[in-house]
Amino acid sequence: MELHQLRCFLAVAEHLNFGRAAEALHMSQPALSTQVLKLEAGLGVKLFERSHPKTTLTYAGAIYRQEAQELLAMTNRAVEQARLAAEGKIGRLRVGFISTAAAYVIPQLVAAFRKECPGVELELSHHLTAEQVTLLTNDMLDIGFLRVPILSPGPLRTILVHKEPFKLFLPAAHPLASRGNLALEHLDGVAFVTYAGRNAPGFAAVLSKIMQDAGIQPSQTHEASDMYTLISLVSAGVGVAIAPASLVNYRLPDVVVRDIQGVRPSEIALAYRAGIEHPVALAFMRMAVSMYSGERIEF
Repeated sequence: MELHQLRCFLAVAEHLNFGRAAEALHMSQPALSTQVLKLEAGLGVKLFERSHPKTTLTYAGAIYRQEAQELLAMTNRAVEQARLAAEGKIGRLRVGFISTAAAYVIPQLVAAFRKECPGVELELSHHLTAEQVTLLTNDMLDIGFLRVPILSPGPLRTILVHKEPFKLFLPAAHPLASRGNLALEHLDGVAFVTYAGRNAPGFAAVLSKIMQDAGIQPSQTHEASDMYTLISLVSAGVGVAIAPASLVNYRLPDVVVRDIQGVRPSEIALAYRAGIEHPVALAFMRMAVSMYSGERIEF
């Protein structure tokens, strides 16, 4: 039995006329009759009573019609599901992100993607940059949004999706907080709060270079495991910090924020494994690039 034969049988069963069924299928009547005869021969069952005035279904034909309709509907659903899967419109996608991406990238992107691909199951989870690198490399995440650079990217590739300036965050009670015309050089010898290098080695290296280029030697260095802890320590008066501007959004008290001149912005990128073929991931990545990168990239 072939699907073409099944469609021929159902057309005749619907019209109970070989001529009208042939017209509906845009084929000749002899060709249609041949396909039905082949189906009957393959089944070893007579499906139609053929007479000059009319054609009727046999009892076996009527029973077979019900099963054939379900089989054809199931086949059509399978074909449609395969097409949607190939287009990245159904399936499961695992996305990791850092807190800044959760504020500036993920909400709009996820809303747009869910509207475009409602059949996709999105698994969204917060992970620090270093965790995402490990999860992506081990195929436990499909896509990540993390701070760059990645010092040892291995099989990972990145696409820049968000930039934000670095700011200087000082405790309100700090002696330098009320000083005008404050420059990075004035921070030499003061206590600093820094982001833990183990959680984002590349980002920590960028901060270290900023301080090195400015000739800053901290009197003390206190590491924070995440950005909220970092700005909380500044608020508590533990030290000053050079950090992405988005930390302003935590709105913690007793923090003074100053601009930093001549420093490259902090960058967040979409990260993925080289050679990725996951259709849903590719569709998600294309949307992210379209919305945030402005580049035309073929994966």
